[in-house]
Parts: sequence; structure tokens; C-alpha cells
Amino acid sequence: MAEEFDAQVHEIVSACLAYRTRKLARTVTRLYNDRLRPLGLNIAEMNLMAAIAMMRSVQPAELGRAMELEKSTLSRNISRLAARGWVASLDHPDGHGALLSLTAEGNEMLVRAVPAWREAQAQARALAAGAGLKI
Repeated sequence: MAEEFDAQVHEIVSACLAYRTRKLARTVTRLYNDRLRPLGLNIAEMNLMAAIAMMRSVQPAELGRAMELEKSTLSRNISRLAARGWVASLDHPDGHGALLSLTAEGNEMLVRAVPAWREAQAQARALAAGAGLKI
């Protein structure tokens, strides 16, 4: 009985795709965050800013759906970006809630962050290639 249990536990620890994927995600996130930290930015915030910039202006609910984020996570991150003056929330022209858009400062920060992001991107690709992943 104990041997069977030990074998099952070993199988989970050594082969669980969910665990290994989450571990890889944390490693890659740390890599990007290390590069972006000197700018006062993390990869989650940069991705939000890039998505907002790409959409020009977007309702928070639409952004959350597009990025598959929980409402509380989106709200917390948008609040941080707004506090830094990088994202503005404006009344929707048709009166249906708000629209998020990047401020001029947000656009500047996003442009300033690109070289650090590119460095992290190259490191992440090298890490993936070293692990035999094709990305």
C-alpha cells in the first residue's frame, strides 16, 4: 500500500503537466520582470498596456475577456497603471461605462520598455530552445 502511494506521488511530482507548466511560467515571468523592474514595470502591466494600446481604447470588461483575467486582477493592475499616470479611464461616449486608454506618458513608457522586453524575449526563447521547446 505504501509503495503504491509513493509511486503515485512520484508520478504526480515528476510528470504533472500542470505543475511543470506553472513552474515554467513562473520562471519566464521572473525573467521578464527582472528586465522590466528598472523601469518600474512588470510583464503583466506591460502586457495590459500593450493590449490597451493595440485596441486604442477599450472597456475594462472587454480587456479582461481578451486577456482572460479575473475582474479583481484586472482592476488591481489598471489601478496601479492609472496611479502612475500611464492609463486613463474616460467615460464611454454612449454612456455605457468607461473606456481605458494609454496616456502620452503610458505610450512613452511602453516605447521605453521595448528594449528590455526584447532582451527578455530573447532569453525566454533561448530557455525554451534549451528545454527542447519550439516557440
